[in-house]
Amino acid sequence: MTVIVQTSPLPSHPSTALLEALFRSFDRVKHLKDCNIIILCDGACDEDDEHVKDTKQSKKINYKHGSINQDKVNDYLLHLDLLQQKIDNKEAPFISTNNGTIKLLKLPYRHGSARAIKATFPINTPYVLIAQHDNFFVHDVNYLKDMIMFLDEEDAKSWLQCIHFRSTATLNYVQKIKRRYDIDLQMLRKRPQSSLDGELIPLVFWYGRTHIARTSYYKDKILCRELKQGDHLEELWGVHQLNEILELKKKSSTDVDNNNFEMQFKMLHAPYGNYVFFEHDVDENIQQKEVLYHMNGRKVRATTSDKSMHSTTGDITSSSSTTQTSFNPHRNSFTTAKSTVAVVPGLEYVNDSSQTKPSSKQKKFKQNCFHCGEKGHSKKFCPKLEKDHNTNIQHI
Repeated sequence: MTVIVQTSPLPSHPSTALLEALFRSFDRVKHLKDCNIIILCDGACDEDDEHVKDTKQSKKINYKHGSINQDKVNDYLLHLDLLQQKIDNKEAPFISTNNGTIKLLKLPYRHGSARAIKATFPINTPYVLIAQHDNFFVHDVNYLKDMIMFLDEEDAKSWLQCIHFRSTATLNYVQKIKRRYDIDLQMLRKRPQSSLDGELIPLVFWYGRTHIARTSYYKDKILCRELKQGDHLEELWGVHQLNEILELKKKSSTDVDNNNFEMQFKMLHAPYGNYVFFEHDVDENIQQKEVLYHMNGRKVRATTSDKSMHSTTGDITSSSSTTQTSFNPHRNSFTTAKSTVAVVPGLEYVNDSSQTKPSSKQKKFKQNCFHCGEKGHSKKFCPKLEKDHNTNIQHI
């Protein structure tokens, strides 16, 4: 298996703290550092603009859409130089195991997430694990080889193409999708009859989180699509998948034959073939423990303080050794939202006070709040969020 780690300019650069935390988290995944790891470094400038000119110094910075000035470009280039030095010198945690390798692939200009992945192909291994620079493993994964073996066993079948690790978006997934879309995934989940001890639950959306996929799946079904600069697969492949499933649900809403919906769902889902894996565990609450933690690299900066801390609010629980408290989501909740605090050496959260409450000019939120289920506000501004949440600590 080939491992691709996607990275691009961030506010914390030239610090390498974020990728150091990521590679420390890789140690939680047995055999992962035995693989060939490619750190895929997207370019900082547009294709027709090899260097950001001085006239762009004052332009508004938007890291997601690749809009940065020359100072930020210089920070990124220095970051890549520092990263290369650490890899060449085999400084921890950039140390592979057995016959694994770690190398940088620097793209000459900005591609965006989807086109950057395409630039790494062809891949000469049958499987690829794609990870983002700010998605850390926070739960031990001892089943990587079993997962690959199971994919091998199912190679002749089309139903399984991609396996996601549990993230904030997929905790208590069956419950969440039933609440949010009234789709019952209970009868659609798969229980592998193999050494992979757990269950696979079909996803209704392609999430941009760390996952394992067949290389042929990317080559023949995803990257063959027309991709524009700056495209994200979550916004293309994922939105398309969700819309198709919701349309199927709408058409079958008057159909009393649930078996018919199950059959149609399986046929519709097969080309996407994406599942989230929940391993079996003696802990009955294992589905409330995330394997991945999303830090959001665009919201942290480098610091020399000993109190480095990033905090976020989201549907996540901590797998740390801190005391776990019971959690009962709001009766109308579309998610299983919790709050967490991650402590990461060398990084701190940038608190944007301007976003603490809705602007008077902000358009009314038309959808249901993911936390309380009521209309008129998003989860970010939910008045019940602070009261209902538990807070846990996550050290990375």
